[in-house]
Amino acid sequence: MSTRHDKDNEFEIDLPAASGAEWTSPVPGADAGTMRGLHLASESVLCLATQTYNAVARGDAAGAQAARMSLEEQLQLATRLIDELLFDGNGPHTTH
Repeated sequence: MSTRHDKDNEFEIDLPAASGAEWTSPVPGADAGTMRGLHLASESVLCLATQTYNAVARGDAAGAQAARMSLEEQLQLATRLIDELLFDGNGPHTTH
């Protein structure tokens, strides 16, 4: 079995889990609404990535394309929210 199909390594990125304090006070002065939006956008990115993976795995090109398009939009939203939180909307933008 190849490593790209190794189920134990799916979405593994070696980042530490967020502590409770990070969720309640992640960045000094962070807007709670923006943080909630980032949390929801991040969850959606993971869900859409899984949907895209599943569609590709079953050979559903139309489903994969639709999920991929939604994934791109959601990832752009999450990236904008990250920029807003980290750079107060005035810093470098990570969108491409």
